[in-house]
Amino acid sequence: MGFFLRKLNVKRNADETFQSPSIEEQVHSEVAHRMPMDCGTCETSGPVQLMTPEVVNVNLTISSKAQEMLVDAFGDDRSMALLVGVLSGGCSGYMYDLQIVEETDQSCQEVNIDGFRVLVPNASSHLLDGIEIDYVDRLMGGGFRINNPNAESSCGCGESFA
Repeated sequence: MGFFLRKLNVKRNADETFQSPSIEEQVHSEVAHRMPMDCGTCETSGPVQLMTPEVVNVNLTISSKAQEMLVDAFGDDRSMALLVGVLSGGCSGYMYDLQIVEETDQSCQEVNIDGFRVLVPNASSHLLDGIEIDYVDRLMGGGFRINNPNAESSCGCGESFA
């Protein structure tokens, strides 16, 4: 919301004192006369259009090292699922979000890979089609890494992409 200066309507009383209308009176006057409330120098933007991405049938793979780590995380309970999602944020625009869940309220595709249930939200399917879920060991600890052929760029940590 921009700020602007406006010439005040000042009334002169019979005793030569000046009285300016209150803010409420000025706003009421502008609304009643349908005066524009912007400065008149800026372009006004049109309505925001939300685009819903097309749902893609996801094809993904899990490396053998990542499967070993999932066996450790899941144990013998294969009723749980790995939810692979995308959040806004990170240094490149999107961040990967991996969770172990029983169920989710999101509309998802379920992919079964070597006995593991993998859920991919339909809203981010176009960003996750063709990914490989990998696990890498690092000096300061290991972690899952997503290799994404759809990413135009990614940050050095591998946790976000554009």
